[in-house]
Amino acid sequence: MSNGIEADTPEIWGTNASTDSAIVERDYEAFSKTGVYDETFADWGYVGPETAAALMRNFVPLNSKILDAACGSGLTGRALQTLGYDDIHGIDISPSLLEEARRSGAYKVLTRVDMQSLPLPIEDGSFDAVNFIGALSYFEGSDILRELCRVTVPGGHIVFSQRDDLMRDLNYEAQLRELEVVGLWRRVFSTDPLPYLPNHPQYGSSIRVQYFVYEVS
Repeated sequence: MSNGIEADTPEIWGTNASTDSAIVERDYEAFSKTGVYDETFADWGYVGPETAAALMRNFVPLNSKILDAACGSGLTGRALQTLGYDDIHGIDISPSLLEEARRSGAYKVLTRVDMQSLPLPIEDGSFDAVNFIGALSYFEGSDILRELCRVTVPGGHIVFSQRDDLMRDLNYEAQLRELEVVGLWRRVFSTDPLPYLPNHPQYGSSIRVQYFVYEVS
């Protein structure tokens, strides 16, 4: 099944994934409507949601209000709920994936949002923490991270991931440092590159992922 999904949605995979929100929405709508979205990620060995939730639990109290940005079908929301979080709000561009997330029962509020269109329709300091996993590759530059800092309370945390090939090819570490230099946040934890989609035919061992935790200033 995964080969068919990749053939039908080529713009969201590989080293040149699209950053056009209309294309991303179209392809994820198509992926969702296959009916095997979660199962496919399980087949690919994806553990990003569980990894992100575990990181969140290390830094963020259970009574926190959390934004799951680019929440997809709710994989990370369910992982957070399993650990005891119950005030989780999700945003995503795909209506079909949001419907799957709604059925998960993990979210208090779900909203369709095009995260390429800034500012986000969210008030300053609305959340104690933000989860942003598996989606940063669809955004150019670091403007979305600046925006996530804006919607997080000072002292709150942002947990996110980035592919290691993009960290290298885009010199993304320098972009993260710049946000620290200007006083938006400070890094409190990061991982070495870890398996991302180890059973994915394109990614395999060639594309890995790093996880980061930043405290908003």
